[in-house]
Amino acid sequence: MSGRRDAVGNDLPLVTIVTPSYNQGEYIEATIRSVLEQDYPRIEYLVMDGGSSDDTLEILGRQSDRVRWTSEPDNGQGDAIRKGFGLAKGEILAWLNSDDVYLPGSVSLAVAALQRSPSVPLVYGNAEFIDRAGAVLGPCEQIEPFDLCRLINDLDFIVQPATFFRNEPYSAVGGLDSGLTYCLDYDLWIRMASQRGGAAFIPDVLAQVRIYPQTKTASGGMVRLNEVEQMIRRHGRKTLPTEFEREAVGELRRHAQSEISRGHLKNAAVAVWRCGRYALRLAHRRGLRWVIRTAVRRLTRRRRPSP
Repeated sequence: MSGRRDAVGNDLPLVTIVTPSYNQGEYIEATIRSVLEQDYPRIEYLVMDGGSSDDTLEILGRQSDRVRWTSEPDNGQGDAIRKGFGLAKGEILAWLNSDDVYLPGSVSLAVAALQRSPSVPLVYGNAEFIDRAGAVLGPCEQIEPFDLCRLINDLDFIVQPATFFRNEPYSAVGGLDSGLTYCLDYDLWIRMASQRGGAAFIPDVLAQVRIYPQTKTASGGMVRLNEVEQMIRRHGRKTLPTEFEREAVGELRRHAQSEISRGHLKNAAVAVWRCGRYALRLAHRRGLRWVIRTAVRRLTRRRRPSP
């Protein structure tokens, strides 16, 4: 898709949106529609499909007059997005995964925000969670105004589908690290914000993020958290950001219980040790009073009688 070019449109920057896709025929039509129905007049839209075997290609074929697309094997999401951005002509870039959607007017709001803040490399807005059927589940509550220290040390509050950035600083920091699977966006935000001038937050809801058990975030477990920890070390933090540490405590507790039930005591011991390490760091930040209160609550909790 390349939007109409009238006297007004020619004064606006071209926005390139890339959708990486692989066997997402159940959702990709809604994703495409959310881009094509934007009111911004200058959009270049590319779909980079990894060789889907479901009905994705049939859906793309119906939109060939409005969407540039290709279908060939790739090396995963990051590789597909990098290829798409390599073809991009836009001054402003974004990617929209093939199960997420933009809300009406999102591109116009993002471009206006970038024009108001010419020194920042990226802008991001609010977002909502939706289910498989597209019903709204609630807001993405982790989103907050920009603070680089918080981004590195506490949580990733920038939701990827609600983010737009300039092509020049994206290229200047080396683009996406396609070697990452779970946190390639998080890593990019930190590099762009720390090297090229921060980021700007706008309160508008720009996108909807679809959640279901098969998504990378939901199914990544400790593999995902290990990758986050390795990535964040590059940016000067020695362990997981705080919110990821909380997540790791839960993941490792469940893993230890599973290993014990299977008789794998050595593996369970390793999980317990790692769980304890993260829990102690969290406790240190919250203070001794919280540690004592939590310990007493758990020790005095009534156990349900065995059936």
